[in-house]
Amino acid sequence: MSVSKTERLLNLTIALLERRRGYSKEELRSLIPSYKDAPTEEAFNRLFERDKEALRDMGVPVETFSEDTFFDHDQSVSRYRIDRSAYRLPELSFTAEETAVLSLASRVWQQASLGSAAARAVRRLDVRGALAESDTLIGVEPRLRTAEPAFDDMLDAVLDRYPVSFAYRAGTSQKSTVRRVEPWGLGNRFGNWYLVGRDMDKDGERTFRLSRVTSAVKKLTGSYERPEGFTMRAALAALDPSGREQTAELLLRPGRANVFRTGAPGQGRAERGWDRVAYRFNDVDVLAEEIAAYGAQVRVVSPPELAEAVRRRLEGALAAAQEPAPPYMLPEAGARNGAGHRKSSALDHLPRLLDLVSYVTGNQGADLAETARLFQVSTAQLVKDLNLLFVCGAPGYGPDQLIEAEWESGCIFIRNAEEISQPVRLGLDEALSLVVGLQALETVPGVGGHQALNTALDKLLEATGGEDGFRAVAADFDEAAAAPYVEQLQEAVLVRETLDMEYLVAYRDEVTVREIDPLQVFAQDGHWYLSAWCHRQQGRRQFRVDRIRSLTRTGRHFAEPDGPDTGFPQSLFTPQESDEHVVLRISARLESLAEQYNAVRRVPLAGGGCVAELRLASTALVPGLVARHGGELAVLEPAGLAADTLAWLREAAEAAGSLAAAYRKGA
Repeated sequence: MSVSKTERLLNLTIALLERRRGYSKEELRSLIPSYKDAPTEEAFNRLFERDKEALRDMGVPVETFSEDTFFDHDQSVSRYRIDRSAYRLPELSFTAEETAVLSLASRVWQQASLGSAAARAVRRLDVRGALAESDTLIGVEPRLRTAEPAFDDMLDAVLDRYPVSFAYRAGTSQKSTVRRVEPWGLGNRFGNWYLVGRDMDKDGERTFRLSRVTSAVKKLTGSYERPEGFTMRAALAALDPSGREQTAELLLRPGRANVFRTGAPGQGRAERGWDRVAYRFNDVDVLAEEIAAYGAQVRVVSPPELAEAVRRRLEGALAAAQEPAPPYMLPEAGARNGAGHRKSSALDHLPRLLDLVSYVTGNQGADLAETARLFQVSTAQLVKDLNLLFVCGAPGYGPDQLIEAEWESGCIFIRNAEEISQPVRLGLDEALSLVVGLQALETVPGVGGHQALNTALDKLLEATGGEDGFRAVAADFDEAAAAPYVEQLQEAVLVRETLDMEYLVAYRDEVTVREIDPLQVFAQDGHWYLSAWCHRQQGRRQFRVDRIRSLTRTGRHFAEPDGPDTGFPQSLFTPQESDEHVVLRISARLESLAEQYNAVRRVPLAGGGCVAELRLASTALVPGLVARHGGELAVLEPAGLAADTLAWLREAAEAAGSLAAAYRKGA
């Protein structure tokens, strides 16, 4: 966001707070310098309307009212103001335990599009003095991602209640059809985001998985009301996995694809060079991804829809591998590039300025460096923010109206800012991120039973107007209850007990024995992971919990680790000097994959998506990684790996195709 826009919005906020009578548009245009510069009346009106909606989106309650009219609803003389009582954040106070769960709730969104809103909300509560010092350990870190391109548009439609249209591919079909929907709610379960709403053409409630939306989301005219009593939490609960459980008949090459063997009834029955196993599953798409990653080592005997889903992924990956490489030029290592760098926006800069004024006016003489750390900006950026305050103030903009700020001594003082000295109430997205985060934590083993979770949620709902505004969005981590070892690992994290572990390294089809110090349990993309110090590797590693074959307590305890590598892992893979590098073309939907796999360099592509150079422990996992995503990844470099992956995909796709042909012939 440009500085001029920040300045204009801050001046508008101060003006609308400054007097109870408010201002008309004409008065605001004559008073605020940026509005005076608008070349035409039409340009000013567009600018003012955008600014008014931007403030409302941030939670600033801009009111429109009439004055000196003959009729109650006569809008001929419209005026604008901000009600100070509605603007201010209510008094709140959280205990140390409540602070711990609030912080955890905000971090649920750390790698999602609501992450900045959650961070702003916690910061505002912190600068308000509502949060207590807390070193309470919980031992688990669930995370949500919003990688689907449709998420932000669907969330806007759900919150603003307008219908949308989009192309959608049903789970049993490769074809996409256009759907027109009144979105009632948006929720996450089993690692997937779902939209629930009324299908306008079929006149009935339907559920859509966002990962199957294949086009941009188009806003339609009109509005609607949600059904009385609708909650997204109830809609998610209706997605009962036990009701969808099926059994797949698989053929595995001897000694390969061991991930499908453990716990599978009927495993190991030899059949003409294959082992036939029965494998229980709930979701065709999820299992198809896993099977595709093993290529020609696995064949699906039944059900046919699973075999078809695997074939589609393999043929999609093969087609992408055969496409010519797009023109690209990766930046120099360490150079900043446009991909993955989000510019500052009105949802970040103006709230930060308002919070900064509120914090310093309540803590005059605040240390410059400590304040920068609190607001998670550099000292140089903080100084830029303080400089901006000099040109903002109440209408008139003379020496007595402008904000005063000084920091030359290393201590910050802000004066003449009474209108914005009180913290602004939480915006809808900020409150939503914390409320939904807290509600999601209720489904996490070992966390949902915390009394502090309930009391923190009650306080937050009371301060934000009750639960009604937050029933349309929900998230559920109840798959943790079914994941083996999650609670045992959580306990080991809390008491810092060393464990002995048998672990399946999937891409090598090898069961390894390790001694580990568990550091963190976290959820991501529908799977639970353990971050631990591995004595065998003498380094921190991430392990998928469902690939742990056994855990044994040792009774030995380890000291709390020190250093920068003790927090939540930002990548599922730990960089090593021995890592190999690979350059991939990545679709827009999977761009977050670059961070997961330690992207060294990347550059955006004109048509969407990016080219990224990743570092991996072994390139042996690349063909399977490409296959499971069915055309959304393609290997560009090194050339030898690209050729090997193409051959691997061709063999796998031909095997899946011949099996599909046999099905059709048999039918």
